[in-house]
Amino acid sequence: MSSKEAKEAIKRMPWPVTLIGAAHEGRYNVMTASWVSQVSFNPLMVMVSIAPERYTYELIQKSGEFVVSILAKEQVQVANFCGSRSGKETDKIEELKLKTQPGKVVKVPLLQDCIANLECKVVATQEAGDHVIFIGEVVAGSVVREDAIPLLMLNWKPGSFVPL
Repeated sequence: MSSKEAKEAIKRMPWPVTLIGAAHEGRYNVMTASWVSQVSFNPLMVMVSIAPERYTYELIQKSGEFVVSILAKEQVQVANFCGSRSGKETDKIEELKLKTQPGKVVKVPLLQDCIANLECKVVATQEAGDHVIFIGEVVAGSVVREDAIPLLMLNWKPGSFVPL
């Protein structure tokens, strides 16, 4: 299979659209991420793949923790905004007027309007091409909107997430 064929094939894989929250020494950021998946039941673990040049990468590296907030299908604008601006220059939480509350276990704030939040402590990292995979043990979780439908990404359309 050629590289072009492989890229076309993988585009058919749907991914969840999430916000990854991270905090360190009073600085807080969220970024849109779709390369997120559960990797273990016992203990419960998830992974997120983040490029090292991202501000959230820096915060996770320093703090050793992150939050995965699962977005609902009507939160396309939130995903687009958080995926197209750097937290170094923009306070995304303030700009979008997102409601937060303190984490139960981690120091990263939780989003009140998403479907669910997963509080994670980093247990491993792995370089993977142009990204780094953070594996986090889920140390707390909360369902915020039980009946909401998740936002998914398909066909590698960064910056234009469309509910399926």
